Amino acid sequence: MDMEYYRNFIAIVEAGSLSAASKRVHVAQPALSNQLKLLQKKFGTQLVNIRRGVHNIELTNAGCILYNKAKYLCSLEDDTQREISDCVNGYTGTLRVSLSPSMSISFIQTYLSKFSKEYPQINYELYEVSILEQINQMLTGKTEIGVANAPLTQESRFDTIYTKQERLVAVMHKDNPWLPADDKALLLAHMEDMPICLSRGCSTLFLNVCSDSMIFPQILSINSTKLSTIAWAKENAGIAVVPASPGEIFDNDLICKIIRDDRLFLNKTLSIVKGRPLSNVAQLFLNYFSQHS
Repeated sequence: MDMEYYRNFIAIVEAGSLSAASKRVHVAQPALSNQLKLLQKKFGTQLVNIRRGVHNIELTNAGCILYNKAKYLCSLEDDTQREISDCVNGYTGTLRVSLSPSMSISFIQTYLSKFSKEYPQINYELYEVSILEQINQMLTGKTEIGVANAPLTQESRFDTIYTKQERLVAVMHKDNPWLPADDKALLLAHMEDMPICLSRGCSTLFLNVCSDSMIFPQILSINSTKLSTIAWAKENAGIAVVPASPGEIFDNDLICKIIRDDRLFLNKTLSIVKGRPLSNVAQLFLNYFSQHS
């Protein structure tokens, strides 16, 4: 049965008469009457009783059933149409992203949390992995977007949409015994006798810069993720050296100090596979990212 028949049946019931329904749905009254007869023939029973008066339609018990089911079917069709439209426009689906572990927190805080509020029907698969695994995931199609804190190898196979420098900072407990809380920045040389905790993504850069400067810090730990590195500082066991975006928010019991050295920067990049069409969800996010980055 054509869905239009159900929609027009609903209009007949709610308008109260064939003439009123005809005006509401812009269908000639004889055509509506014929549709009603076809419905009654299909279901093999009287659906309405027509009596005199302005509102002259009275539902039978069978008509009540059809009215409620027709409302459900039309609602289901409307929902389906809306969901398909949202899918086509990228408003539903899954956004799959590979991230360097040190980038995930700031990426969620700065972009994904706000994006999810604008498009609540989208869900996410985030993979916090090494640069080599990011490359593998994107090339195999497991993810569509890569957010890295170092240049991707096989650069010719990727389009870099965005590049930004992130400064390495020292994060420590506000009650730490090594540095006064009121100093906003520190020199690399000041860190030589302090227990240093490094995020693996920035450890090579930090140690190379220290070596070039003939500075030999005490390395307490090297951690896979930025979060685990900062956990040492939160417990007041050491000073965490991690990349941070401007204005990044840390816990209230932590303070963040800039390390005064122009070599301590990492390049943050957002990349996609060159020549590969993006899903609608990924394209929607890239449009959002370009407007807010």
